[in-house]
Formats: sequence, C-alpha cells, structure tokens
Amino acid sequence: MPTVVLLLSDKRSGSTILQEELCKHSGIRHVDYSPHTYFETHHWLKASVVLNRPDALYSGSKQYGGYGSRENARTYLVDTLKGNMPDYEPPESDEDLVFEGWEALCQTFAQPVFFEKSPQILAEWCALSLIMEWVRRTDLDVKIIGLVRNPLAVQYSAHELFSTDSETRQFGWLNIQRNLLSIQSMLPSDMYKLVRYEDIIADPKQSLADLCDFIGVEYEDEIGSAVHTSSKEKWMANESYTLQLDRSVVQIAKAFGYQDAELVNPHKPTAATIAAMRPNFKTRTRNRITRFRDRVIRPVYLKLKATRATRK
Repeated sequence: MPTVVLLLSDKRSGSTILQEELCKHSGIRHVDYSPHTYFETHHWLKASVVLNRPDALYSGSKQYGGYGSRENARTYLVDTLKGNMPDYEPPESDEDLVFEGWEALCQTFAQPVFFEKSPQILAEWCALSLIMEWVRRTDLDVKIIGLVRNPLAVQYSAHELFSTDSETRQFGWLNIQRNLLSIQSMLPSDMYKLVRYEDIIADPKQSLADLCDFIGVEYEDEIGSAVHTSSKEKWMANESYTLQLDRSVVQIAKAFGYQDAELVNPHKPTAATIAAMRPNFKTRTRNRITRFRDRVIRPVYLKLKATRATRK
C-alpha cells in the first residue's frame, strides 16, 4: 500500500540528515519542488493560516506571520502543489485545497513511500490538529516519526545558526516536545516511532534499518553511509556556551530517555561567556532580510509566475 511518512521534530534536531539518508532508498521520495529549503512543503502550517485557525492554537497565541498574510499562504500552497503536479487545478474551496491537494501530492509521490518533513510544524498545534484530521480521512498508510535531540545541543545549534537566545529558546523546545508527547499518546504504536538523534549517529546503519522496517521497506546498504558524529559534542567544546537547563526542560527531556548526566552543562556562566553568546547583529539582520523576502518579495514573485503560466 502507498505510504506517507511524516517526520515531526524541532529545528536543529537532525531532520535534514535523516531525510537525506532515508530518501537514498529506491522507494522513498520527497517532493521534487518547494519554494522553501530542504524540500520542506510547510503544507500544514500554510493550511492553518489559509483556513484561519484560531489564534489560540498557535505557539505565540497569534496567527503565524511567516508568510505575510492568508493570501500569501494560499499562494505558497498552490505554488508547491502545482510545482510538483503541473496539471493540478486548485479548487476554490480552501478546505478542498488543503485536504484534497495534500492527498493528490501524496498519491503522486507515494511510489511506494512519500517522505515529508517541515520542522516548523511541531511547534504549532493548529497544524498538528489538521494532520490528525487528514490521518482520520485518508486511506493511505501513514507513519509518523518523532525525532528528538538533547536540548543542550539543539539550543547551541540554534544559537549558532539563528543567533537565538538559548536561555529563552529552551522553553520553546519544551513546548514543542510537549506537542510531540501529545501526538505520541494519540497514535497507535504501529503508526508512530520515536527516534533520538544521538542514537542515529551512534549507530546509523542499525537505526535507519529499524526505521525502514517501521516504514515497511527493505533496508538498502547505502542508507546511513553519510551520517557523521562531528556535531554531537560541539556544544561541549565551546566554553562560552553556558546554558543551564531549567528543571522543567530537564523533566521533558527525561521523558524521552535522556539521563541527568547528559543534561548537565559543565561550563558555568561568567560576564565574559555571557557577552560572547549575545545575539549577533549581522545574523539577526540577515534573518530580518530573510523574513522580509519570505513575507513580501517571494509571494509577489510566485503570483507573477502563476500569472505568466496562466497566460501561456
């Protein structure tokens, strides 16, 4: 039976390497096109905005603003669908666009397995609730993988890439993982599998073979060959990284099998280390430019592209 695999994780938790390795399999595919990075569709987060889901269901208690507007979110949604299915005709109904469009995308790429990961989704219950509704409706075989990583490593990686404040972001991690625990409790064991980033890099071949078995495909030898351990202890090598996890974060991490010793940062904060880990102005400026591009410039470009395609 055609199978759809959804990977749910926080950002900076290893979703990209997991996608790259699993999609080496001859029977597993991600989409061919996305206006976003790493072939992520963002489908269910865009759907939440398009369907005007209640603000209370979003992580910030207000509608996700990353697409700029509901109109832009629909533009992104249609562009992704038509970019992968050129003959697809978007329905006028937003509800049909969301559910029938996704079903069509799954039918196109589940030959036999369609793989999708969009790390933005796990933070937003509005998107997760739509996924659960689609799972109820579809006749496809659905497998959901929950991916977690040590919160100390996640916050360090996020700071290095996005210049986020680790002290604050750890609570975002907490809320995201609470969502994952909720999803885990709502799904039968044959539909959901939890994996830890650390276990994958410790024994990539066996971990990925186990995932292939869960998905329902035979393991192929090339899978796992490019997994490396270089990022595992990066945070421990940087003495300026002194985040001490809040006890509430430790509690959630232990629910995923992490031990106390893994959640202790030996580096203690000083005035110098605190100054060294302050948000970087250049990185933050680059992030603001990226947000402006995604909210304003790219939607305009996609609308112009769609108009030109209609005229041909």
